Amino acid sequence: MKRVLLLVLFVGSFDFQPANAQVAFADVSAEAGIADVGLMNHGIAVADYDNDGWEDLYVARRDGPNRLYRNNGDGTYTDLAATLGLDFAGDTPVALWGDVDNDGWLDLYLGNYSVPDRLYLSKAGGTQFLDVSATAGMLDASKVKSAMFGDLDNDGWLDLYVARASTQNTYYHNDGNGAFTDRIVESGATDSQLAMGALLFDYDNDGDLDIYLTHDSYQSNILYQNDGNGQFSDVSVATGVNYSGLGMGVDFGDFNRDGWLDLYITNLSYNTLYLNNADGTFSNIVVEAGVGDTGMGWSTAFLDCDNDGWQDIYMVNGPPTPNILYQNLGDNTFSIASAGSPLESYGNAFGMACTDLDNDGRMDLFVANSNDAVGNQLFRNENTDGFHWLKVRTRGVTSNRAGIGARVEVEIGGELLVDEVAAGTGYASQNSLIQHFGLGDATTVDRLTVRWPSGQVDVYENLEADRQYLVVEGESLATAAEEPVRDALQLQVWPNPVQTELSVRFSLEKGGPVYLEMRDALGRPIARQSRIFATAGEYQLEVPTADLPAGTYALTLRRENAVQTHWIVRK
Repeated sequence: MKRVLLLVLFVGSFDFQPANAQVAFADVSAEAGIADVGLMNHGIAVADYDNDGWEDLYVARRDGPNRLYRNNGDGTYTDLAATLGLDFAGDTPVALWGDVDNDGWLDLYLGNYSVPDRLYLSKAGGTQFLDVSATAGMLDASKVKSAMFGDLDNDGWLDLYVARASTQNTYYHNDGNGAFTDRIVESGATDSQLAMGALLFDYDNDGDLDIYLTHDSYQSNILYQNDGNGQFSDVSVATGVNYSGLGMGVDFGDFNRDGWLDLYITNLSYNTLYLNNADGTFSNIVVEAGVGDTGMGWSTAFLDCDNDGWQDIYMVNGPPTPNILYQNLGDNTFSIASAGSPLESYGNAFGMACTDLDNDGRMDLFVANSNDAVGNQLFRNENTDGFHWLKVRTRGVTSNRAGIGARVEVEIGGELLVDEVAAGTGYASQNSLIQHFGLGDATTVDRLTVRWPSGQVDVYENLEADRQYLVVEGESLATAAEEPVRDALQLQVWPNPVQTELSVRFSLEKGGPVYLEMRDALGRPIARQSRIFATAGEYQLEVPTADLPAGTYALTLRRENAVQTHWIVRK
């Protein structure tokens, strides 16, 4: 056993020694700590804001401070909104993550209904956020309903399109110098109707992002075609997607696996499923497909919930209709798979998002409810059919750093699976930026192709299934960085909150230096960063904390390109 003197300003010494070596969803809201009963939860934004390998949850609320639930990696979450200054309480329907300054850390936009919008830049490795709304020029205060990050003119910087209710939408063009300019009028993508849901997606496969807007009050939906330079033309009538109803949420997905993105729209009445005909037009096949729920539909998402290789649809409803999971049968039809399950919630939901929150290769669901008796709900995917999967995380170089707008194609056994990295879908929601593909029985991906907003195309072949890959723009297969499902460090801490002693456990796949540090809630180091040299294996540290002042602290373990951070509360 080795004893190492570390972080001496507050703990003394560590005890450094090797440690002893049908689709089913469960409602794990209570144990996760995200229920938030009794408040008007509205929008959801999913992202790994601190780059620790675990997806976090930001909840936008209409009648109280917003929440940032940091994923602790053990099935529980800690609300750090107040600690990081992100507990804005200004009637926020929409939140959105995107790397607007291309520094590798996700920034946060808040779209507010009755007060000015907000933009927070991530600093100090996700431990600080700076309100730059004024200098960025994001001070509009006009009834935000949905928002989307995307590089609309392919200049390498993320722009922001905001859909507003009964007032002109906003196209915040990222000028690349920390400021944004509203180009809505000159872009041609104007809309001052009752906009609700919104999407950026490439409907015509020409390499740029087009805009789709849903509307309430029987106002026709709009599809704007991008000419590649951020100029748009209304092609709603020509494409056949100018539906007039009580439109709310919308998402895209290639549910029939033909390489063209389709649309699903929720309405406060009969829903709509637009099949992309691959010729510039769409056909509404909602009746034949069997997904025409007539409830009060809000957010929705395409996802492969059972990893069989076919995209399913989940949608949330207001009362008295339950939420519904439509399972894709592979023949352009769907069946209801949620009857009698926890997914059949009556929580009066607005926002919902999907992501793999526990890094097990199965897509989980998070729902924002405004029902006082229910609160938010986290549905953990417990499917046990044994199908395989692949996850792809994108990192742009010439393109925007987060790779938003990149098209990801997976080929297995002659079949093509397609998706796009999107920031802003459904209704007032954001799904994971990591692309998830169910592979069915396939254990190998024949070909992975990533088409970047810059025009760069990267191709990789013969990839092993059941893994997450980090694809860096312009790198070959030999140099592409592979990310395991769990970070190699696998940092665990307990108890949390802590009083007198903290246990820290981590594993190393190979020997070498490990760096350990702790910072306070303002990002200030508590002590000089410590360096440990260790061989491969599992290790456990015992950290005395009796002399540490009460408060919230970030404990970070780093080695090479791997990093793990846990937020610790000292009582």
